[in-house]
Amino acid sequence: MPAGTTQIQSSYTSAYISPETFLNARDIRREIFDKYNERNLLDMLWHSGYKMITDRTRFNWFEHDFLYSYFQIASSTGTPGAGNPVTITVKVITPAETEGPGSWAVAAYTVSPGKKTDTVMVGDVRGWISATDKTTDGAHTYTISPVDVNDDIVNATVDDDYVALFSNAKADGTTQPESMVRKPILYYNTTQIFANNYTSYGSEAANKSEVVVKGKPYYYLQGVEDASLKHMLDMEFAFIMGKRSDSLVDASFNNEAVNTTGGLDWFIDTFGNNLTYTSGSFDYDDLETIEKSLSANRAARHVLQLNGIDVNIEIDDAVKGKLDAGGSSAVDWSKFGDGDGAKRAIDWGIDGFRFSNRNYYKKEMEFLNYKPITGNPTLSASWPGYSYTIPLGTIKNPRPMGAYDEYFDTISIRYKANDRGARFIEHWVRDHKITNDDQIEFNYRSEAGLMFVGASQAVSKKPA
Repeated sequence: MPAGTTQIQSSYTSAYISPETFLNARDIRREIFDKYNERNLLDMLWHSGYKMITDRTRFNWFEHDFLYSYFQIASSTGTPGAGNPVTITVKVITPAETEGPGSWAVAAYTVSPGKKTDTVMVGDVRGWISATDKTTDGAHTYTISPVDVNDDIVNATVDDDYVALFSNAKADGTTQPESMVRKPILYYNTTQIFANNYTSYGSEAANKSEVVVKGKPYYYLQGVEDASLKHMLDMEFAFIMGKRSDSLVDASFNNEAVNTTGGLDWFIDTFGNNLTYTSGSFDYDDLETIEKSLSANRAARHVLQLNGIDVNIEIDDAVKGKLDAGGSSAVDWSKFGDGDGAKRAIDWGIDGFRFSNRNYYKKEMEFLNYKPITGNPTLSASWPGYSYTIPLGTIKNPRPMGAYDEYFDTISIRYKANDRGARFIEHWVRDHKITNDDQIEFNYRSEAGLMFVGASQAVSKKPA
């Protein structure tokens, strides 16, 4: 019997492919489900090894922001003129205790990035912090002298402008400066419980569909195809379109929490970089804006670009003849596993090109043009025109808790599991022997969520 098939354990006597078999086996699903395209995000992540167990519904991770900080000018005092110092009351990014990089504020903050001896850029004037006063929370002040006594740093200081800290300089024999401060940023997502059921009544439960797998005849029960396919696509759409729930409860069941996982679109909208283009006119300049954003946010040299059909065709036209295209030896395919990564990428329907020393892996995603949902012309969102460019690689965890979380994949599936078993895809059958009803039930359940590390580096490009 071929690997991955099982003998049914009830009254059936011929070879039977159980749903839990084809839910986890791409080659078998290809033989059975002609409507199911394997080239989607869920399958690509799962079968390429971008997955990780979580033992909690809410899973946290931490990321570092830029090593160099900056501040905003709340107000300033000083006498205009060459060589005169200016005293600035600063706004800083208040570290978020809940999630994300925080927000600019005058009140509440207790730490600020500037130190005596730091060199700064105030407008186009270079300055040196000669003194700080951090005794009053939310109202730290820095006294800044111009590096060149011929410069007027007071007139260069404008409220709400930003000041960059770019180096430091101390006098010979003086003490060391105060400690630098950088706090890891908290992010989190939740697992979502997906559940589907197909119930077949009476003699219909005995119907079956024949299929040949690796040259031998097997069968599966009618109705299982639609239920299992829907279960997979429920996760697929949630990982793209989902928004993380906030205080959602099931009032009919003791107000039990209903957790929904934040999807790719929501993460980039909330924490990433959102760009627009003129619908129907994506050109080479638009690709340049994506690359500039990736570079500014220090994204990895390997990026995965997931496109709807409309924008994917436009990108093909924009880069045609200008870049190293798919299959070129210039493209590094190592992100798709050991061995023949290029062949594996082609299997997933991925093209590749290099642009500005970065490897782009471009893929048209069918789920962005699924007519009843993302391809529905009556909806306001134009999903077939959406493009997501996300870093591929690993990011160091500033707060590792165990032996296996020192680094995280930038995008992966987190699924619930413990010593009793995994809950990525569970399947069970109930028939008359259990319910005493003339019916057979096929049940599916998964508990999984999307983990998107480095969303602050990712770029979405959508029609204006």
